[in-house]
Amino acid sequence: MFRHFSRLLLLLVFMLILALVWRQSWQHQAAEQEHRAQQQLKVYRAALESEIARFENIPRALQSHPVLLNALEQPGSPDTINRANRLLQQLAEDTGVEALYLIDAHGLTLAASNWHTPFSFIGQRYRFRPYFTDALNGDVGEFYAVGATTRTPGYFFGLHMAGQDQTKGVLAAKITLKKLEQSWQLAGEKVLVVDKEQVIALASDTQLKFKTLVPLSPEARRRLDQDRQYAPMSLAPVRITRHGPQIRWQKALYGTSELALPRLQWRMQLWWPSRQLSVNATLLTALTGVGLIALLLLLLYWRQRRRYYRMQAKARCELEQQVMSRTAALAASNHQLEQQVKERTQAEARLRAMQHELIQTNRLAALGQMAAGVAHEVNQPLTALRNQSVNTLLLSERGRYAEVKTSLQTMERLIDRIARLTSQLKLFAATRRSTKGQSDLNEALGNVMSWLASRFATQGVELKLSQPDTVLLPIELHALEQILANLLSNSLDALNGHHHGVITLAAGQHWLQVKDNGPGLDAGIRDKVTEPFFSTKQAGQGLGLGLSIVRDLTEASDGRLTIQHPPGGGVLFHIDWSANEQSPH
Repeated sequence: MFRHFSRLLLLLVFMLILALVWRQSWQHQAAEQEHRAQQQLKVYRAALESEIARFENIPRALQSHPVLLNALEQPGSPDTINRANRLLQQLAEDTGVEALYLIDAHGLTLAASNWHTPFSFIGQRYRFRPYFTDALNGDVGEFYAVGATTRTPGYFFGLHMAGQDQTKGVLAAKITLKKLEQSWQLAGEKVLVVDKEQVIALASDTQLKFKTLVPLSPEARRRLDQDRQYAPMSLAPVRITRHGPQIRWQKALYGTSELALPRLQWRMQLWWPSRQLSVNATLLTALTGVGLIALLLLLLYWRQRRRYYRMQAKARCELEQQVMSRTAALAASNHQLEQQVKERTQAEARLRAMQHELIQTNRLAALGQMAAGVAHEVNQPLTALRNQSVNTLLLSERGRYAEVKTSLQTMERLIDRIARLTSQLKLFAATRRSTKGQSDLNEALGNVMSWLASRFATQGVELKLSQPDTVLLPIELHALEQILANLLSNSLDALNGHHHGVITLAAGQHWLQVKDNGPGLDAGIRDKVTEPFFSTKQAGQGLGLGLSIVRDLTEASDGRLTIQHPPGGGVLFHIDWSANEQSPH
């Protein structure tokens, strides 16, 4: 009972250590990512403030311009308004401002740089805009909104103006931040600018722009409607869910970093993918677990060795005592000593016999495993040879000697393949031998189909091909033939007795996949099917080496084998060599 409790306690401590390692690793990575994100946000904030500051002094430079003051004092003079329009148009073109316009004290636009465009501001009233009321009261007005006339979002500046006759007005400028958002998009990061009402005013992702992080309250909705700040945008909430310090948006987890902006009470956010943090933490936890297990095994080994030495020392001590006690009666116990010597000699003989038997058993097991692998691989070309021999006899009886020659050439290739298999047992004894090379998929498939054509015909299985005319794969020809033969044979076995069986073979540069519409694999054995001697077939119908050989040959050519389960059923084997290419497909 105590031993069981000790083991349970040790397991709990082990799990607690792994949990702490995972948490500390994740928090450390998150802290580093937060630091990098804050540095990046400072760069983005500086760029935004620089872009806005580049234009905010333009209205100040025009605040006392006589042409604009005359237009404000004489709004009824066409000539004065025309000069003001052309002045504002020229300044807008020179500075890159989207629009410059002059507004009287009642909010009516008198002159504008876009006077000649279909979306001219002239005659429009902007009394409802906060930048107008702030500037009219003597403050510098700043505001970000969707244009009431153009429907184009922009940043607005307003500056108070007064003529010599104390006529009041506002000189306004509108700039667009579209190029800044486009630079964020090119950086490939999710950058957001959120206003005080939780509305995303600027975003690198257009799907987030003019959405809200939380549902708007009635008061916030009323304020926005009063200023017509984002009209006609719907301002729908972003569909995000929170998972602790992370958020999930569009099936992806993100960490969020935030930096305050002094203008308009804005906040700048950076969403960075956080899945890799969990992957790294899990990997570190796994390595820690392996290290702890290795340390525990070393401690157990050391303890066992110590116990062994103690037992030996104790045995030596006891033997010495026995020798000393029996020395005095040596003559009387001579027969007994001879009997003990005989027994020990017999025990040593039995020990040597057992060691010899153990060595023989290990040798037989190794030979059996190698023979099983070779038998599995040789069985396919032997089956193909049998089929080809039958076909050759039929063709010779019918006098079709040209096809007889082709069949005999195929049989010669199969015999060469058997020779290669018997001379390359190291593919089974050392599966990590490199099989990198280059081979034509059509050539390998033609050789394999010459072995398996009769099985396709007998079972009524259809083979569909989806590939370019020429596909060169980075693997040796005989290795590719073994992969195709094993995958197609497994699919044929899975489709045995299945009506309308279809096997689809698709390929491209640096990838290959084989799919069937059979019953598929149970979830419990998906991770075991590539283990040696694991088979789902009945006893005697398979050795369980096919997928193990496919996996080893694939990895020996620097490829990767994955087993997928399409929604329509069946199994899909996908082999990918693109990780070693500079431009993967």
